[in-house]
Amino acid sequence: MIRPDKAERIEYKADYQKDTAYSAYARLLQSKWRTKKDFPEGKEPERKSSNEKETFPAGSYLEEKFAKEKKANFLTDNIKFLVTQEIENAKETGALISEPRIWNNLLSSQPLCFNLFGEFYFDLNLATLFFQHIFPGRLDKVMAIKFEYSPGRGDPKYLGDRSAFDVFVEYRKGDKKGFIGIEVKYAESLKEETNALAKKRFEKRKEQTDRYTDLTYECGLFKPDCVDLLRMPPLSQIWRDHLLSIATNKDYDEGFFVFLFPRNNSHCQNGVDSYKQLLVFDNEARSGFYPRYLDDFIDTLTVISSDDWVNDLKQRYIGTDE
Repeated sequence: MIRPDKAERIEYKADYQKDTAYSAYARLLQSKWRTKKDFPEGKEPERKSSNEKETFPAGSYLEEKFAKEKKANFLTDNIKFLVTQEIENAKETGALISEPRIWNNLLSSQPLCFNLFGEFYFDLNLATLFFQHIFPGRLDKVMAIKFEYSPGRGDPKYLGDRSAFDVFVEYRKGDKKGFIGIEVKYAESLKEETNALAKKRFEKRKEQTDRYTDLTYECGLFKPDCVDLLRMPPLSQIWRDHLLSIATNKDYDEGFFVFLFPRNNSHCQNGVDSYKQLLVFDNEARSGFYPRYLDDFIDTLTVISSDDWVNDLKQRYIGTDE
């Protein structure tokens, strides 16, 4: 993908020099969507990076008070209600939902999760139709949709850490109970964390790292001597979520992990391609690893639903011709 024209990025207050080509495109797309909706832009947020402060362009942010009051980052009243409910429940469930980011950051992948899958929470028939299109013959009925879900945060029965799926789908196939654990990426490069920080984190959490290593080799899905590669970006997050799905399998008759990202996000694609090289099986059904494109998920929605929010979803996150 070619980086969008700099003049246009400046015009929409979406010019950030550290963006990848795809994140520059996505940031501009979000800024255009906000402008089209006539939503007020936020202040230029600051983040400390190493020993320096960096300022992000304001176009892909909503004004914070407006964002929280109007819940303008979300596409339908149902989704707005759901997000509010999930934030309230997070105090008990331990779900990691960051405020004000979820309200005012248009580029964040967490609002995308709710905008893409939120309506399914209220309409399991629509969810069933959708996943039957995406995975033909795989399921008879979607039973539940959950967000920022882990079967046991901190429980050594699973990973012993706070890893969670962005979206978790429970389904039935005949008399079998299954699940789909989904990790959603949008503008991320999978290299947001440096190798040095990743190494430090794993050394600090040795007990968890040992659990990852044991499960990696016990499951028989990974090639020998691959852990040192898996624990580093861009593979580490894919690995942890895949391991969580492997650990979760003991609670179900079947289940698999979906890594969802935009087709033109070459950094995510490179991460997926490298990850697949460390798996024993090329067959998705055997590895339980199903990389999929966000574009295809959204296009499938446009096939099964003509609701206004579906078209808005596509314009906002993928881009469509006017």
